[in-house]
Amino acid sequence: MGRKSKVKEITYGIFGSLVDILIWQVALVGVSVGKYGSRGVYQAFTEADEFLNKVNHTTLAATWHQLLKKGLITYKKRNNLYSPQITEFGRKRLTKTLPHYQAKRPWDKRIYLITYDIPEIAHKKRDQFRLFLKNLGCKLLQESNWLTPYNPRELVNGFVQKFKIPGTVIVSDIGQDGGVGETTIQDLLVKLYLLEKINDKYEEFLKDARGDEGSWRDLIFQYLSILKDDPQLPFALLPQWWLGDKAYHVYKRLKERYIISSRPRVK
Repeated sequence: MGRKSKVKEITYGIFGSLVDILIWQVALVGVSVGKYGSRGVYQAFTEADEFLNKVNHTTLAATWHQLLKKGLITYKKRNNLYSPQITEFGRKRLTKTLPHYQAKRPWDKRIYLITYDIPEIAHKKRDQFRLFLKNLGCKLLQESNWLTPYNPRELVNGFVQKFKIPGTVIVSDIGQDGGVGETTIQDLLVKLYLLEKINDKYEEFLKDARGDEGSWRDLIFQYLSILKDDPQLPFALLPQWWLGDKAYHVYKRLKERYIISSRPRVK
């Protein structure tokens, strides 16, 4: 796969749609001031972003109109110039779309095991509960046994009651110093959460950033695509070789550079 195709795949892998890409662009750096109307918007994004200037004019204009119609962005007039800005509604959508680095990860220093015995006759309810655990960030240890470092009791009990999950569901505390067979909890988490594979991607990102491979924007999206798969486990449970924190600080510097370089300039 060529670099351009890879960048496009990563971009849509993070955002999912052109709507969210444009919201992100407006929220981060805006577009050139005074460019009003569909043609002006197209020219503004051509100036602002190498990726967006490859989008068909008609598609970009239609998507921009959709943003305005749905109230995701708005225009503010200053000194007879129009400046597009993200609305609170648009900001909430962006928050749900983009992965965020968790600088604070409160942890009670315990590991939790969720086990259940849901009758076969209620297989739809069982599948529903499995999906809930997966979305919660739990990892399948073996059939009907899931592991997580974050206390899931309140959420699990609430889900079981709300959706009337039949059978037995038990949340146990196995302690951070426990293990499964000959495997320690730390090694087990590395395996279950695929930390080595994710760390390899962080290492590649850091290498590309040092070598200035591609644009700052491409590097930003490369990082976000990795963060999206990062389980962001408690810092105390991460191995010494973990590069996630270092990658985050490099990402912040790249983001600052991109914002400065892409800020609209009033002529």
